[in-house]
Amino acid sequence: MARVSHSILLSFFLMVLAEASYSGGEVVVWPIWNLNDSKTAFVAKFAVAQHNKKTNTTLRFVTIVDGDYERLANVKWSYSVQLTFFAKDNKIARPKKYEASVLYTPPLKYPNSAMELNKFLKNPGVLAANYVSWIKDLKDSKVVWIAEFAVAEYNKKANTTLQFVRVLNGKTYLVAGLIYHLLISIKDESDAHPKTYETAVLDIPWEIKGGYKLDSFKLFKSIWT
Repeated sequence: MARVSHSILLSFFLMVLAEASYSGGEVVVWPIWNLNDSKTAFVAKFAVAQHNKKTNTTLRFVTIVDGDYERLANVKWSYSVQLTFFAKDNKIARPKKYEASVLYTPPLKYPNSAMELNKFLKNPGVLAANYVSWIKDLKDSKVVWIAEFAVAEYNKKANTTLQFVRVLNGKTYLVAGLIYHLLISIKDESDAHPKTYETAVLDIPWEIKGGYKLDSFKLFKSIWT
């Protein structure tokens, strides 16, 4: 289980309605699926460099632990990117964990991009643990069922004939119930090759009839482009 700061938890509780291809809401916070992407590391290094300038420190980025992003209804900034990572100081032998929030508008271009460091914390999420978890078994029967449920619900709402292939990645957020974020491979009758979609399914049995609700379903697109 990864740890999450109070600021991220607040974002989870404050879900808002956004545009969708069917009548329904859209969860604001989404996972950064590829934490090993060089572009994700570039943003983390930017955060460290900006922090060093402001505090006259010499931290060096080591590796990313976790990441999420939130869409912003802002004229200047499109996203708030939350990254948890290890960084090392020359005076300290072992790397320590940090969290940074970076305001960002695509596309991500080297060496200069539209970014601004919004927050930089040491030892994030100490008071709020076990709220976020990457799904380890992507073939778990419940995970597969939720993915198939998402596809079936979307087909009903959008009058499409998408076919579930497999789960590519997944992450759960414990808020008031569970939010299942899934990255799934889907095939359409009109396409020769599967495409990648991401979906969010709410699991709140005491509030939702049947226990589950499709909250968002969309074709995957990297926020860095």
